[in-house]
Amino acid sequence: MGSPVSFVLSRMAACGGNSKNKVTVARHVWDFLTRESPAKLLKLKEENKVKVSIDGETSDFYVLRLSTEGHAPPNGLYLGRKALKALLKETEKELKKVQRQYELAGCMAFSDKNATELLYRGSGIAARGQQARGVPGSSGGAIGGGSSRELRREDPSGEDDQENQCPICLGEIQNIKTLEKCKHSFCEDCITRALQVKKACPMCGRFYGQLVGNQPENGKMLVSKDSSLLLPGYEKYGTIIIQYVFLPGIQGAEHPNPGVRYPGTTRVAYLPDCPEGNKVLALFRKAFDQRLTFTIGTSMTTGRPNVITWNDIHHKTNCSGGPQLFGYPDPTYLARVQEELRAKGIAED
Repeated sequence: MGSPVSFVLSRMAACGGNSKNKVTVARHVWDFLTRESPAKLLKLKEENKVKVSIDGETSDFYVLRLSTEGHAPPNGLYLGRKALKALLKETEKELKKVQRQYELAGCMAFSDKNATELLYRGSGIAARGQQARGVPGSSGGAIGGGSSRELRREDPSGEDDQENQCPICLGEIQNIKTLEKCKHSFCEDCITRALQVKKACPMCGRFYGQLVGNQPENGKMLVSKDSSLLLPGYEKYGTIIIQYVFLPGIQGAEHPNPGVRYPGTTRVAYLPDCPEGNKVLALFRKAFDQRLTFTIGTSMTTGRPNVITWNDIHHKTNCSGGPQLFGYPDPTYLARVQEELRAKGIAED
């Protein structure tokens, strides 16, 4: 089956455009969260009306799948996934803090069985990472204190430990490779494999290289402005009207069903004619030119296959109605959509 890291990277590749409902997490982090903070996880599910289930696993990782429950808002999956990633990040920080406290105290195992299992049961990542860094008591057998000389090798602040840890394999960085734009560092082998799957930093999502999609090439993006049309929340400005027009065509080799026809379509979207709105317009133009705005697949609303569909760059297709109806007011929309664009490598020059 290959290494755990290879498995997770293959899962990322398999997810493709549907990764918006999946999150990969180190097993020991998920175990710690579900045992120590189940109330936080329950609150997240209830607030976002999502269900979180395990879609795949190895001895080191879980692939989590999110699905909507009940009367979830249209952007429920997006908000739920964002909240889950934030909670996992918070949990990982908490877990590392607890680990450091016990390492510095010369106490590599907690005094009670349950706490020991929280750190070392299942994944073994933490134990292997400690062994790679020469942390005493992590090489097997009874886990114990170690000499004061060995303990002094650890930076009391924990900063040195974090700087030398690869975020992908969680061991000591081997043949350090630092990405040019975001300055995040990894093992050379780990980041090489990660970039083969997706040309983006696994830590911050900063894109490296130019991503080209499979949007039909016969489309046009038409832009006009209407100073008399006012969007809720942006009443001081006019409105930018974007019209995407596609003629019928035949799917190519890069599409799900080569040789099968697809119908034409026209989509309309709205942005406020303010500085931030015009910034997003320029980014939309770049995304369209790189064939990332649309793809060919099955419609989420009608279930009809072989049609042109949106490709995870959310547009406001109504002037009003709020997020539930893909309209305004929505105070955080312009910031959120820039995050979605950044994940596809679309950012200001």
